[in-house]
Formats: sequence, structure tokens, C-alpha cells
Amino acid sequence: MTHLIQGSIDEPTVAGTRAGDPWTSQLAATGVNVVQKQKLTLVAMYQLRRHSGMPLEAWRVARQAQRINRLRHPEAHPLGESTIRTRLKELTKLGMVEEFDREGVTESGGRCTRYRLTPMGRDEAKEVEDDESR
Repeated sequence: MTHLIQGSIDEPTVAGTRAGDPWTSQLAATGVNVVQKQKLTLVAMYQLRRHSGMPLEAWRVARQAQRINRLRHPEAHPLGESTIRTRLKELTKLGMVEEFDREGVTESGGRCTRYRLTPMGRDEAKEVEDDESR
């Protein structure tokens, strides 16, 4: 059973590492802007939702997030799909995204989780998108 942690996307968050990770990984995690990537993930889902309304696989969200990121920051390094999967898990704990089912299909044809925005996630994504268009 998943317990929701109602929180704010604007609360400062540090990217996670495992206890056994090398110090270089732990140092790199301190430079990750988790909130920015959570907001990017929400906006990507929100934009995709407008086109289909269907639940989304992480790889689809990652592709849209990459498109948005390239438009906003052409010089930025590409986003990894694992970055978006991690943000989806965090947003699920915050109650902004929910795991819909395991009927998604990976790019290689396997099964995977599909996600969708909750009403709180839609509101947050719309607010982020509105703020960024000003």
C-alpha cells in the first residue's frame, strides 16, 4: 500500500543516492535541481494529456520533457529517462501523479507502469506552465 505524503513541489529536495554510492555520486546529487525536474515532468505530462488524455508511460513523458528542455535550454545536457522515472515516483508520493496500471508498453515491447496526473497534479502543472509563459 502506497502512502501519500502531501507536500509541496516547491519544498527543497536533494536528489537521492544510495549509502554505498561513491562520494562522487553523492556530490553530483547535490547539484541536481529536483524541483525544476519535477516541474518539467508535470508540464510534460500536462502537455501530452492535452493531446490524448490517456495514461502515459515514463518513456513518453521523458521524450516530451526532453523536447521542452531543449527548447528552454538548448545548451543543457540531455535528460536521462531514469531522471524522469525518479521524478514520477517522487510526484506519486506527493499525490500529484498516480500509477494508473501496468498495461503500458516499453519501447522494446515489455510491460511497464502507466501514469496519469491527479487533479492536484493538473492544477500544479497548469500553474507552472502559466508562470513560465509570463
